[in-house]
Amino acid sequence: MLDDPKAARFASSFPRQWLQLHRVGQFPADSELYPDYDKWLEQSMVLETVGYFETVLQGNRSIREFLDSDWTLLNPRLALHYGLPPLTEPGFRKVALGPASGRGGLLTHASVLSLTSDGTRHRPVHRGVWVSEAVFGRTPPPPPPNVEPLAPTPSDRPKATIRQQLEAHTTHAICASCHAKIDPLGFAFDNFDAIGRWRTEERVIGGQGANPPVDPSGRLPDGRPFRGVVEFKALLAQDLDRFAEAFVEHLATYALRRVMTIDDQPRLREIATASKPNEYPLRTVIENLVLSDLFQQR
Repeated sequence: MLDDPKAARFASSFPRQWLQLHRVGQFPADSELYPDYDKWLEQSMVLETVGYFETVLQGNRSIREFLDSDWTLLNPRLALHYGLPPLTEPGFRKVALGPASGRGGLLTHASVLSLTSDGTRHRPVHRGVWVSEAVFGRTPPPPPPNVEPLAPTPSDRPKATIRQQLEAHTTHAICASCHAKIDPLGFAFDNFDAIGRWRTEERVIGGQGANPPVDPSGRLPDGRPFRGVVEFKALLAQDLDRFAEAFVEHLATYALRRVMTIDDQPRLREIATASKPNEYPLRTVIENLVLSDLFQQR
């Protein structure tokens, strides 16, 4: 079934649903802040992510590579955007990545990083919510009503990063409990701007002084610390069983065309457990879902 040409439709449509790629470009990049952003770059972002999923599927690679890897698919436009060595031939190809790139895995694709931005600046809270939903399969509760948005840095005060503004905002008890679980998942990606480019300082409109350096450090909800996105992804990969259960749920939601309920959880765990040998090869996960009672008796 997976070798049939018709499977190409699944390989394209499932990652778009799972990763919410239909939202890429929903908030167009500000042309004054990001003059190099164009529709071809935007399309290349999505094509990288879809092609990456297809490569994992075709090679029956571990779903661990969705969290972290030492490769990606690039065309010349994306290589330039990422600040990686230039590619001279058109089209996408598999490119090896070093640790210094900060890339590897789906989470550092420009498509994902841009869809959790608003076209002018990155949004750590939205990035944290995205990770919670896509990686952990958990949707955080919505914010309380009448929460004031972050205001620009006043012209008579030092420039402050969005993280610094959020940390001041979450001193209120009503906000702190949720933000403590969500925000670090987004802060891990603070080295990436609103369109997914690598940076070491945050461009702040208004305020006084130099642009402040970014701080991508934090702690997971269980207390494990990380100093940046490389360590963050490594910690996520250590929780592969947890990610596998969430991934199976996303896959089942797509296959059955309905939201999974608490009654489905035991069978979802059975599918994940059966797929565990060799770190959850993707084709094996799909096969176990299709052969399961959950799918067969739908």
